[in-house]
Amino acid sequence: MAHHPDKHIRAAIEQAEELGWRFEKAGPRAHAFGTLYCPESSRVGCIVHVFSTPKNPENHANWIRRQVARCTH
Repeated sequence: MAHHPDKHIRAAIEQAEELGWRFEKAGPRAHAFGTLYCPESSRVGCIVHVFSTPKNPENHANWIRRQVARCTH
């Protein structure tokens, strides 16, 4: 797992991975830090984009947790 510079977002990514989600770090020139993919590895699976420098990191971490929790897969 790639380490996000913010501890709140890093914790949200780790929680998602514990639930079976897969994290892929983006390339060096990408705007997003990476992408989380739900355990459903087909076209209908959920995708959550993790940003590098959100305006409020704690709110972004909470948003990631909410998106992971509402996934029906």
